[in-house]
Amino acid sequence: MRNAKKALSMLLALLLVLALAGCSGGETAGSGAASGSGEVADGVVQVLTWANGPTVEFLKSIADDFHEAYPDYTLEVTDVPQSEHDQVMQTRISAGNIDVVSFQQFSKPQEDWNAGSMDKPLWQQFIDAGQLTDLTDEPFMDRFVESAKADNAYKGRNYSMPTSTVAYNGLFYNKTIFEELNLSVPTTWDEFINVCETIKNDGRYSVITCGAADQWPLNMFATGIMTAQFGEECTQIGRDLFTGDMSFTDPKIIELYTMMDQFASYMEPGVTGVTYSDVPGRFAAGGIAMLADGSWQAPTIDLAEPDFEYGYFPIPGKTARTDGLAPQFGIKYDLAFGVPSNAPDHDGALAFLDFFSGKEVYTAFLNAVGGFTPTQEGITLDNEFLNSLSDNLIQPLVHAEHKVYTPKGTGEYGGSAYGFFYLKTLGGPFTPEELAEAVQQDFETAREANASLNNG
Repeated sequence: MRNAKKALSMLLALLLVLALAGCSGGETAGSGAASGSGEVADGVVQVLTWANGPTVEFLKSIADDFHEAYPDYTLEVTDVPQSEHDQVMQTRISAGNIDVVSFQQFSKPQEDWNAGSMDKPLWQQFIDAGQLTDLTDEPFMDRFVESAKADNAYKGRNYSMPTSTVAYNGLFYNKTIFEELNLSVPTTWDEFINVCETIKNDGRYSVITCGAADQWPLNMFATGIMTAQFGEECTQIGRDLFTGDMSFTDPKIIELYTMMDQFASYMEPGVTGVTYSDVPGRFAAGGIAMLADGSWQAPTIDLAEPDFEYGYFPIPGKTARTDGLAPQFGIKYDLAFGVPSNAPDHDGALAFLDFFSGKEVYTAFLNAVGGFTPTQEGITLDNEFLNSLSDNLIQPLVHAEHKVYTPKGTGEYGGSAYGFFYLKTLGGPFTPEELAEAVQQDFETAREANASLNNG
């Protein structure tokens, strides 16, 4: 009788496996899996990331190699539009059917000094709820430089593996135009303005373009200029502006808005109508001297015109560095992998992170994506563009975007405190001084409202 029951149990188990296989929809290693909830087959490591073509293509391309290195596991990759990524990630972590999830930089946590006026970012919510695995002591984390781990740590622990950085306080420049006009890469703000004036006075070329119709590509250069001007001081400035210990009418912030206004004055005519998707082709066509964008745009420029010669330099501050270094890039950590605590194949997820971070695969990833710089030492790339950035990445700065805060309930102007589009130079209503006043008023109103709610 016992043997009969055992045989029946084995038969039912076999039927269940076959049923699950039938429900899988024919997914194979490296293919996109459905983003909804549902059971996940044992040994299938499911990775969720946002839709970045080169990254997704590379992840799918290594599925067979991963399986060869770890025969117990296969790989499935799901990509969703970036605008939907956080919601899908929350859903799948809650359902317990995802093994590896993707983040950008862990920054601006809720702390004692700001808790009354801001919500926890999503990554912090996950960690505080015990939903992300502590990766700090995993052997593969030793492959990454200490600064990358420190910049993405929470309470001294690492819950993500920071695979790469991107620089995004820089300008692509047309080498042919610079050589023709005898221009050098600027190392101070005054030198930068002189470059812009020379191009403008020559009259044959537009000075700077940007995907300003989408707003964020230009707005990120407000905090890009802030990074260049104030460096590590951005941490304290961001905190003091949030708490009210510093005013937006402070001479330092007026100076920032004035530099933004100067920068905007050299944008090509009609720049507010130029879409982000159009800028690589417009720049590569050769009639524009500089493109304000992140280093991630390099592969798209290459696709637009493979023979186009360009370089990339960081916006400089007003004062030259005293340590002999060239101006340094402001960076962010663009792709980091985390493992949900309830991952159905937890060991497989860790195996994937170990496989991905191995020197050979990791180097191939950076070469394939083309816009990311390494967070491991001793990585030699065959990407000429990325190698050209090395002198400006000796002591990179975390971009000020990750150091500035906005209180809950901030009004229109305060919500765009580091935006260009309220400046008269770009058709807005304000001078730099007037914008500072408007932002300050919005911050004060929001702080008062939050204090009233918290005390009520």
